[in-house]
Amino acid sequence: MKQTKFILAAVLALAAIAPLSAQNNMILVKGGTFQMGNNSEKDAPVHTVTVSDFYMSQTKITLDEWMSNTGVYPKGFYREEIQIPQSQWSTTAAGNITWYDAIVYCNRRSRDEGLTPCYASNGSKDNITYAERTRTKYPNITCDWNANGYRLPTEAEWEYAARNEISISDFSKGNPEWCWDWYSSDYYNESKNSKDPHGSNHGDMRVYRGGQRETSISVYESVPVYKREMFYPEEYITAAGPYPYSFRVVRNAK
Repeated sequence: MKQTKFILAAVLALAAIAPLSAQNNMILVKGGTFQMGNNSEKDAPVHTVTVSDFYMSQTKITLDEWMSNTGVYPKGFYREEIQIPQSQWSTTAAGNITWYDAIVYCNRRSRDEGLTPCYASNGSKDNITYAERTRTKYPNITCDWNANGYRLPTEAEWEYAARNEISISDFSKGNPEWCWDWYSSDYYNESKNSKDPHGSNHGDMRVYRGGQRETSISVYESVPVYKREMFYPEEYITAAGPYPYSFRVVRNAK
């Protein structure tokens, strides 16, 4: 019994001092300055942006992680009739996720791990943290940028990580990924030489990034890491096909 207690204490001690990346599949992305965007259409202009250090999930949130958190299988247009076998949940990205679903996941996971949730609706974090349903719209979402909980990446963080690909993969494969930002066509003109930009203060659609798109019948190509796309936050299938929306999570590295 004493030996068992000693082993358990040692394991807990190691967990306490282990880096975040070793505990929950989060990778430290060292911040820096980069040239964001591309001089074409809505991806312009190329502009200088600086991001601080942050942690990012090494993969898109898996079905296993999603089901452990919500218990609700995310059915959708592309997978309505075919449910992924549970044996594949740990290696399959959770798809058919709305932007609102993603922020509920973030707050719930933060709560479950004893962290401070980031998101609030109408000024209340509990409205999101203790939300009982998915596929629901929540009004007036705000983010506590100083909280230590999980959140969606800003599009600046997403693009910076995708360009560097520091132990993180699949940015331009499979499912496209939700970002925090409201989409604004002229935002890049406003965010030149900025540090940790959070996107426009208002809009109708949220930004999504990466994944693949159909170029002709059953022919797909990877979306460039600078490419900005947008869709309604209550929707859960991509207009470009064939993959439904997924997401990664990030945490501040302060």
